[in-house]
This record gives sequence, structure tokens and C-alpha cells, in this order.
Amino acid sequence: MWSCDFCDMAVVELYSVDRLPASGSKHIAGKRVYTFLSRVWPTQEPRAFSPDAPEKVRDLFHGAGRAEAAAAFRLAGVGYRSVVEAICKECGAQGKNLHAMIGDLARLNVPQSVIDGFHEARMLGNDSVHDGLEYAPDEIADIAGLIEEAVLILYVQPAERQRMAATRLARRTAHKAGVATPAPSTP
Repeated sequence: MWSCDFCDMAVVELYSVDRLPASGSKHIAGKRVYTFLSRVWPTQEPRAFSPDAPEKVRDLFHGAGRAEAAAAFRLAGVGYRSVVEAICKECGAQGKNLHAMIGDLARLNVPQSVIDGFHEARMLGNDSVHDGLEYAPDEIADIAGLIEEAVLILYVQPAERQRMAATRLARRTAHKAGVATPAPSTP
């Protein structure tokens, strides 16, 4: 049990504790090794995701986030890999496998930083599912962050630009028709 540095709220986490034998000792009196198992309280919520992303992408990301929140890190790795595959398909990337589809995103003018992040997620997911490798929580969180950044670039920013263009068009049309429109608010 500890107190959050940000909000000062109590947090309860479950760890397994192993003792390593001291060098040359006949009894166990060595260093303790703590392995994080899960957060008990407050319940960890899955990551939020933009409604501007396609529904299938949101659903897969939510599932991977639930696995991450439950400390099922191999499952989360596989889940985040499936999110990347869904995004590639949504963007129209072609290829016989995920590696080829991610590479094809360059043809679709996807920024190289997104492509590189997708390859990282693909490799982490492959390691998780094929080799049984469990990555650390911060490594899984980094992959989730790379996907969130990609969604911002591929879906959120274009949707925001479309909404702003529609707002300007409505204002322009109303002005030309002589209809009074309120001045835009400034932050």
C-alpha cells in the first residue's frame, strides 16, 4: 500500500516476493525480489480512446487496455498488435502479412514515425504470442502510447480539421445569407 504522488490517494498493489539466497549462505537471507502482479484498489481503468477512431479499432484497443489494466501483459501485447493490424486494414494497406502491410503504409503517406511505432507493436505482439515473452508494464504502456499517437495523427487531427472546416463553411454561408452568427469564442 502506498500513496499516489499526484493525488495523495491510497493505492493497494499486489506483489509476489521472492528471496534470493545470500552468497555462500546455508540459509535464505538474501535480497528480496518484488514482482508486480496487479493493482487491487482503486481498480485500474483501461485507457480511453478517441471516438474519431473506427469502432473496430476502438474495440480492439479497449480489449488490449483491459488486459494491460489486469496486468495480463502478454495478452495486452497481442491485443495491441491486433489494433495495429486493424488500423492497417482500415487505411487500405496491402500485403501478405502484417510486416508487409505496415511497410505499405508509406505508399499511403503515413508518417515514418507511425510506421516505426507500428513495427515496434508488431514485434512486441509477435514476441508475446509466439515466444511467450512477457514485456514489462512500462514497455506495454509505451506501445499503447505509440498507438494512441498514431490514432491522433491518422484519425483525430483529420476529423478535427473537417469539423473546423464545416464550422467555417457554415459561418461563411450564414454570413452571405445575411444571417447573424455569434462571434467565435476565444480560449
